[in-house]
Amino acid sequence: ICANGLVSSTLPNNGYIQSTSGTSFAAPSLMGVMAQLYQAYQELTGTTPESGLIKAVMLNTANDMNNEGPDFSTGWGAVNGFRAVRLLEDGRYLDSTIDQGGSNTHDIEIPAGVQEVKFMLYWMDHDAVPGVAKGLVNDLDLVVNDPNSTSHLPWVLDAFPDPVTLAAPAVQGVDRLNNMEQVTIHQPAAGTYSLDISGFELPFGNIKYYIVYELVTDEITVTYPNGGEGLV
Repeated sequence: ICANGLVSSTLPNNGYIQSTSGTSFAAPSLMGVMAQLYQAYQELTGTTPESGLIKAVMLNTANDMNNEGPDFSTGWGAVNGFRAVRLLEDGRYLDSTIDQGGSNTHDIEIPAGVQEVKFMLYWMDHDAVPGVAKGLVNDLDLVVNDPNSTSHLPWVLDAFPDPVTLAAPAVQGVDRLNNMEQVTIHQPAAGTYSLDISGFELPFGNIKYYIVYELVTDEITVTYPNGGEGLV
């Protein structure tokens, strides 16, 4: 995920720079957004959220950049704290557990007027053994079935180490590398969407997962100015 890393900054020995950039500036802003989401969740529910839920919310509500879906340059996009907190306020998330070879189905109602819906499955994985060929330990699968009984698979990237391959857009397919899977549907029909979750490979047995979903509509929300300010 990305965040703004272009800032004006102080320097050692009372110095100042008008413009500089880097991950040293982007990372703290991400942590600030995450801290606000923790606080929002605590105020909404009276409990402290697991980090997996907050991470899934941030990833699934990010502003898509570059190629559609994930890419190796910008990840899932630029963080959008406003959309993230709206997801929490609207309760557009759920959790459950699954066993090796098990399957769960979750039904989610999508209203009319939605321009795009994004479903994300996320689970907190175990540490992998150093040096193994694949870092993913637990492997779950997500399939979204729309009201017309059409099945949608998550975005996948080709991780072959070649500049052309790594720059290629994501396509829909079965993900065997990541502990987050996202399905994007444009112009979704209103109705019930069935999310099928399956436990493909769970060497440690039962595991918890989260599902979050984002609704994108044609609307403008004014966040600034709030009144009394002037714009030229």
